[in-house]
Amino acid sequence: MNTQILLEVGLISVMALITLTYISRSKASKGNKIQTFAIALLGGFMILGGTAKFFQPFATMFASQIELAGLPLPKLSGIAGQLGEITAGLSYLLILSKDWFISKKAAKIALNTATFLTLAIMSVAIFVHLSPNVPKEVLPFQSKPPILTLVVMAFSLGIFVYDRRKK
Repeated sequence: MNTQILLEVGLISVMALITLTYISRSKASKGNKIQTFAIALLGGFMILGGTAKFFQPFATMFASQIELAGLPLPKLSGIAGQLGEITAGLSYLLILSKDWFISKKAAKIALNTATFLTLAIMSVAIFVHLSPNVPKEVLPFQSKPPILTLVVMAFSLGIFVYDRRKK
């Protein structure tokens, strides 16, 4: 296994461990714990993904993905992707402060924002993964099929739909 894959797996594992610790200490019901875990995990994952792209080797790999896929305005596309991921992650985490820091209405707006950003970013990621010009070596986990991307999209949609059905 190469260093990049080990680094990615390590970062995701640490984030999942922090999230599990937070949830295990929560006094919420089992259903709310699962929802909270999903929101916290996705929020942490999006922040992690966005911030990792500012550091090596991820910055170079991300820039290569954008350039090789032929996305327009590569520098702007890169910054938009990084800031979009961080904003989506922060929006997910903001939802966790519902009723102490923000209102239920603000939490709904945060969920809508996070879901929209996640779906938009992951749609571009699918395009990049499927681009024949982008080699697997510059992709997350060096995987050409966009499996992780589709899992993140499904997770985001699942949280959104679950929240809508809770009414």
